[in-house]
Amino acid sequence: MKKNFLIDSSGYVLKLLQKILDTNIEIQGLQNIPKNNPRIFVANHFTRMEALVVPYWLYHKTDKKVGVIADDSIFVSFFGNFLKNIGALSKSDPNRDNIIMGDILKGDKDWLIFPEGIMVKGKRIIKEEDEHYSVKIDGIPKKVFTGAAYFGLNSQLLREDYIHDQINDKKSFADKYFLNNIDEINDNETMMVPINISYSPIRTGNNFLVDVAKKLIDNLNDNLLEELEIEGNIILNSKIIIQILEPVSIKNITEKVHILKDSESPHKHHKHHNHTEIINTYRRVLTNDFMKKIYENTTIRFDHIFALVLYFTTHDLFSKEHFKRLIYLVAKDIKDSNLFFDNDIDTNIIKLISYEDFEPFEDVMGVAINDGIIIEADDNYIINKENLLEGYTHHTIRLKNILKVVLNEVLIIDDIVNLVQSYSSLSEQSINFILTKKLIDEELAQYQNDRNIYLDHEDLKAQEIGKPYFLNVADSKSVVIAVHGFSSAPAEVNELAQYIHKHHINVYAPRLKGHGTTAIDLQDTTWKDWYNSLSRSISIASMKYEKIYLAGFSAGGLLALLSAQKKCPQLKGIICINAALRLKDIRVKTLVPAVNLWNEILTSVHIEDLQKQYVDNEAEYPEINYNKHYLKSIFQLNALMNTTQKILPSITCPTLIIQGKKDPVVDPASAKEIYINIKSKDKAIVFLNHNSHVIIKNKGSKDVFDEIIKFISY
Repeated sequence: MKKNFLIDSSGYVLKLLQKILDTNIEIQGLQNIPKNNPRIFVANHFTRMEALVVPYWLYHKTDKKVGVIADDSIFVSFFGNFLKNIGALSKSDPNRDNIIMGDILKGDKDWLIFPEGIMVKGKRIIKEEDEHYSVKIDGIPKKVFTGAAYFGLNSQLLREDYIHDQINDKKSFADKYFLNNIDEINDNETMMVPINISYSPIRTGNNFLVDVAKKLIDNLNDNLLEELEIEGNIILNSKIIIQILEPVSIKNITEKVHILKDSESPHKHHKHHNHTEIINTYRRVLTNDFMKKIYENTTIRFDHIFALVLYFTTHDLFSKEHFKRLIYLVAKDIKDSNLFFDNDIDTNIIKLISYEDFEPFEDVMGVAINDGIIIEADDNYIINKENLLEGYTHHTIRLKNILKVVLNEVLIIDDIVNLVQSYSSLSEQSINFILTKKLIDEELAQYQNDRNIYLDHEDLKAQEIGKPYFLNVADSKSVVIAVHGFSSAPAEVNELAQYIHKHHINVYAPRLKGHGTTAIDLQDTTWKDWYNSLSRSISIASMKYEKIYLAGFSAGGLLALLSAQKKCPQLKGIICINAALRLKDIRVKTLVPAVNLWNEILTSVHIEDLQKQYVDNEAEYPEINYNKHYLKSIFQLNALMNTTQKILPSITCPTLIIQGKKDPVVDPASAKEIYINIKSKDKAIVFLNHNSHVIIKNKGSKDVFDEIIKFISY
């Protein structure tokens, strides 16, 4: 016979509780918690563990216990002891309401209440015509409960009675609400603090929690297994986002009532105001107020956008790129809005439209394919909207159709619904036009914003040095993306760009993040930022041109090689010029490690003021290149070199490698290493008699340019 799961002492429960409390938590909006007020937290309800996790973390952030009402069955267990310790009460406690009221009056303990009254597993929320909110359970709408509003309103009315000395039998009052004496009452008003709880991502599958339950519980029912599967995956694989929203004042309501009542009957005093009448009149209004905040401030995740695009599309066939661009466009607008959003629609999302795997997309796409909502067909997605809309039952929907749950969560938010609807009605051509313009505007704005930060710096480059640019040819379908080098700027590739343009080919010279402004701007960027800058330019080019060539100089050559991994059908060739795979620059090979060692020694003896953050650079073109190299940026360059070396065998794109024989910065052996290791069938290596590094700007650069034109024209 297995032991009862809830009273087991073998260590499973302790381990389980620790996993629950160690769940990845992200708390936003702590500044919205009133400091000295009695507080009632009100939140949406999706999982059982919220009754454990949220009070636990609020206590750690506020140093005040947070009570919660829990099911009676839990109070006979180890969990019951834990809940009692954090101040929970069982649903059937005969003194429950008065204890809660007393805590709120005193203000020495907060309370968390779930007005939905039940786990809303399907997250189907309805806003009725009279503005009240209902949750839909198995097709039946149920109004959100107003108990939290009752506690808020009644506690504030009782507090005002105390402040105005309107309590006649003070001992009886104190006894009723478990006060030692009436003067324990806090003078500060009761505040309702809305909380939105969301999860990123929500996934199914067997997990630790299910395994433990199967070991310890006989006759597990399907409903409990469902909860264990969902909550176990959240504990192990998800992030819980607790969004604390602006508090709602109860005093604002009671003061309006007093003013209204007194204007109707000037001779009436506060004690004559009927608490029950006031509470019954305003409890629904107050509930609507804070539930609106909760529902409309859900943290928008990538899954939400994915599901909404599927829901509002009028087509059952999408090209893969159109689908991704539509999602990206929505995500971009959300990032520019006042909506709360998760970092999964912010971090590296450029990958979504630059022909690489973007993990959040691949993850949710796997769910959609597995659930029969999407079928892959060559370069297209076939959408089965009926499967997306299948609701199942309250206890099965999370396992059988998690995307419908995700969709339901945001259908109540008008701003995002209107946004997705507006884009979903547009043609693929229109989406490409809008997205291209947004990306170009973003690149220019990013440059201007970065430059504006350093307007007072004496070494700030001239405006045109760092500005990205296009050289357009009206009847050409090809483009060369000319990528500048480390600590340089788009102006570095001007001569190359002009030469290519004269041969009736479009040229696009993007700016890599941190470049073209001032050296200190570069120290806080990473090679991935530079790579993402190039990825954005490839995305732009792919919507404007039929053939794309990447011509990268020095570190730009490494970024071009890395970009050869992209599955971009328009990418026809890579050109790397003095690609900085290995350096022979003595400053990097010897001086920088020595400076770094010196800094570490100073740190160990706490003399940070003498640390050196950069090394001076005698630039070949000082009007373009930075006059110093910050150590952080050099380490990023080194990371880029190492990363490029590792991926060379994966490159199969046609590639031209150009290298100056007497390059003083890059070891010419780099070119041979690239040529030998890449797997391109169409590859060429050209060594030229140049004794400078920047061979795309000196007098003999024409031979470099001619090699590039021959490669493109081949």
